[in-house]
Amino acid sequence: MKRNILLTLAAVVVCGLAVTLFTQCKKENKNPEVKMMYYVSVSPDVLNVADVEINYLDATGAKQKEVLTDSVWRKPMTTNTLPLTEGVWAKLTPKASIAEGNYQLRIHTVAAYDITLTDGTNAHGGWENSDSDITIVQNSEEVSAWCAQSPAIACIIDKEGNSENTQIDFGGNSYYDKFKDLGCVFWCWLFGNDPEECCDTW
Repeated sequence: MKRNILLTLAAVVVCGLAVTLFTQCKKENKNPEVKMMYYVSVSPDVLNVADVEINYLDATGAKQKEVLTDSVWRKPMTTNTLPLTEGVWAKLTPKASIAEGNYQLRIHTVAAYDITLTDGTNAHGGWENSDSDITIVQNSEEVSAWCAQSPAIACIIDKEGNSENTQIDFGGNSYYDKFKDLGCVFWCWLFGNDPEECCDTW
């Protein structure tokens, strides 16, 4: 009988230790889940008159570059670290030879994020260039002037998931656009979420 009691007590102690260790490990290992997203789209004429190089910060904060070969570029990334900085800039270099014509130029640049915080709540947001309307240019001088205004979008995201504008030097981006908050429906499209759910909590 004593042996059974001792075995029972030992089992209770072992289980208690296991639960305690599991809870501590779970608490120590719990980190925010951060989805980052960059998006750049250009009108077809942009690729006809300019070479486009995308400069951005990756999930570790390092500067990266990619050549744009299509009219739409998307870069999803994930990390478990906050705070962090997002930044993206499309470097537009006019081609050496540009014939006279009517070129319809447009660029849309976005930095967005979706975060599940350690307490289970969600935070999301993003920034985009405020003017992405079509601009019609007719010669190389006008193309060069338009390319020089490619906007750099950047923001700092704190541990609570709040963001504010900042500036990142990608080595040539002297123009900073007036940022605007990312629209709800477009934000949902970026991350594949239901627009109705997004707008209910936006």
